Amino acid sequence: MKKLRFRTNSRHISQLGRELVTDFVTALVELIKNSYDADAYGVKIILDKPNTPESKIILIDTGSGMTQEDFENRWMVIGTNNKVTEPFSAKGRKKAGKKGIGRFSVERIAEKVSVYSFTDTEQPYKVKINWNSFEDINIGALNQRINILRDHEDSAAAKYISGQLEYFFLTDKVDITDKNLVATIMGRNTFDYPVFYNINILDELEEEIIPILEKYENIEQLVEDVESSLETLDAHNDAMAFSMIDKLYQKYELPEPHTGMILVMEGLRDEWKQKDVDKLQKELRLLVAPDLIEQDPFKIELIAPDFRIEDIVLVNEILDLRYAKVDAKIYDNAKKIYISYKDKEGKKDFIEEEYEQPLLCGDVCAEIYFFLRDSSNLTSAGYNFRFAQKMLDTYCGIKIYRDNFRVKPFGDIGNDWLFLDQKKVKDTHGYLVGNNQVIGVVRIGDVTNPLLVDATNREGIIENEAYEQLIGFLTKCTNLISDVRRKAYLDEQENIKKLAAEKEKIDAQFDNVKKQYLDNPFIKQIEEVTQIVDYKAMPKKLQQLAKAFIEDSEKKKEDIQKLQNDYNQHYSDTKRIYQEKINFQESELNLYKNLASLGMLTGSFGHETSDIVSRIQTSLHLINVYLDKDANRNQIKDVLKIVSSDFGRIYAYSNLIINFLRKRKREASVDIEFGDVLDEVSGFYRAIVNSFDISLDAKCSQKIVYTMKQIDLESIIINMITNAFEQVKGKQIRQIKIYIEQSLSHIILSFEDSGNGVPEEKEKDIFRPFETTKEEGIGLGLNIVKDIVENYGGEIKVERSETLHGAKFVILLPKGDNEE
Repeated sequence: MKKLRFRTNSRHISQLGRELVTDFVTALVELIKNSYDADAYGVKIILDKPNTPESKIILIDTGSGMTQEDFENRWMVIGTNNKVTEPFSAKGRKKAGKKGIGRFSVERIAEKVSVYSFTDTEQPYKVKINWNSFEDINIGALNQRINILRDHEDSAAAKYISGQLEYFFLTDKVDITDKNLVATIMGRNTFDYPVFYNINILDELEEEIIPILEKYENIEQLVEDVESSLETLDAHNDAMAFSMIDKLYQKYELPEPHTGMILVMEGLRDEWKQKDVDKLQKELRLLVAPDLIEQDPFKIELIAPDFRIEDIVLVNEILDLRYAKVDAKIYDNAKKIYISYKDKEGKKDFIEEEYEQPLLCGDVCAEIYFFLRDSSNLTSAGYNFRFAQKMLDTYCGIKIYRDNFRVKPFGDIGNDWLFLDQKKVKDTHGYLVGNNQVIGVVRIGDVTNPLLVDATNREGIIENEAYEQLIGFLTKCTNLISDVRRKAYLDEQENIKKLAAEKEKIDAQFDNVKKQYLDNPFIKQIEEVTQIVDYKAMPKKLQQLAKAFIEDSEKKKEDIQKLQNDYNQHYSDTKRIYQEKINFQESELNLYKNLASLGMLTGSFGHETSDIVSRIQTSLHLINVYLDKDANRNQIKDVLKIVSSDFGRIYAYSNLIINFLRKRKREASVDIEFGDVLDEVSGFYRAIVNSFDISLDAKCSQKIVYTMKQIDLESIIINMITNAFEQVKGKQIRQIKIYIEQSLSHIILSFEDSGNGVPEEKEKDIFRPFETTKEEGIGLGLNIVKDIVENYGGEIKVERSETLHGAKFVILLPKGDNEE
């Protein structure tokens, strides 16, 4: 009887990589999950020279590494079950993958990989894998790529051709004579993909190379036929790898031994664009469940010099603006549920249920944060309305975390898997919950929720009965929010009805008073008397009396109306005057602060130029002496140079003061360009500090426009430069650096100097008024800066400068409605 065995063609590797993991950003996230499984404290990802032939991604982690035996018997085995048999890491983390294919994300990302492993039990080693060794020759696909490149430059097509030729030269299935012939025709046997943008090279391929390659189109190569090299390392021969691990351990201050892994993935298959980096940043921020940061740290650092890396606020920070929060759980072996609601107005509610049969979905924990998307609820000291909306748009949705890792696509932008928006469309009152009003975290696990099964491609959960029960549970959570808000809405409507009824009652009372006033019985009596009593004088007298009474009544009516009008006018005037007084006081206070800055500036001017006046007088006297003695011109020129330099310092100070006094800068806030203001102020100052051999380096990274009073920004810069000037002018190294940049949420102003720095115990005291370390100082400069910054909703902090070793002041001004 003949025995048969399955065999695996080598191209199955590319099917596991490029075809199963279709998204290269997701592929990189899968590799980061492997670092988490290895108990890494930190992971560093470097995107180096993307979209060039030298492109690479380097991933460094501080995990446990892999022994040579583990690498050979687990990493190199397709579909290994070690994460099933050993579901938890040494530190107790639940391992994220269990299908044994996550490592082939490396193949999806790049053509080659060098794996460096550092363990605590054996010498470090390196494994080199060239994924092009597992390819096969496909003439139809080659011709297709050649035609694409004849039409336009396409990197994917050029890389495909390069990979095919590299396979041709690597495999031992090709005759050496044919390899030499192709190398001779092409003039090389290795290829950077841009070479295939050359039309002449494409002609050579089509006319001379394709006929040779056709002979090998049907060769059969098995996975086990391809070999990769493993070699041990030492610090001398591979200093680069040792240095990368060491730097990461130093950054996080981790103890010995230095274990971990490095993946150097070269020849990136895809063109990286800013949108891909933005997506990766978002994936990394949401990769680990938010509250695990303190319990089990897993730090992720992304370095991509060719792209913009934003310091976007973490999801935890936007949660402070929530209107309400729901905490919910399925517990007691899935037989009970408890859902509690609490909002910022103090309203509370809860649901408790118990079941005879346990829910198939298993025990679940959930937190749902609900937001009202209006300016009064999405505005705080650190956020303005537009920025908070942007943050909520970024993080909204209810996300599922299995053993602390995201299960996609639940909660992705546009993924409304609980159909909240579909229900809200039919909501005429506005109390139902929309998907863009919630940020939620649902926690499940392989052990506690075995029937909530990941789809094969790790995109989603299989929609079985357990999944439907999970949806039902979360729908109860969002319905509780809607029910509380519906009740609040109905209560509000009831209050409106009560107020309307009270108004009707007051109106009726007013009408009654009015009726009584119009139907005055005394007037009726007078009218009756005039009709009944027949005395000649009496009617006239009574008519006069009645007329006087009516006039008096009308006057009283006018008086009452005048009183009401006077009251309304008084209230309006009082309110207006009070508001004007507040505005005036605020304007006056800001003016005083700016005048205080001016006072300190002029004080500095007087102090720093007192010696100049004396020196100018001496110089002029010396010139007169030289002229009397008929001295040579060069001697006079030397003295004039000193005078000119001194006048330059005076001119710089006076220009700075005159410029500061311009009225337009004290008027209403306008859009100002930070770089222009910084250049103007530092330009005036540079002539002053240069005379003290002080280096003033002031840069603004890009065009930054912000709405504020120009005098306020100038006050900040002048006070900070003056403060730094005093700190460095007596030092051997005299440097001041100013740098303005921006993140998505803030404008960041950094002021660094080479002075003594601020002692830790004084870091808060220095911002208090009249606190100073200078003998002739007033102690208002930093206090004024702090007041101005806080008036714009910002903050200022002090730390130690890493580059200049003195003080570093960092000012954060929140963006949003102010940004360009």
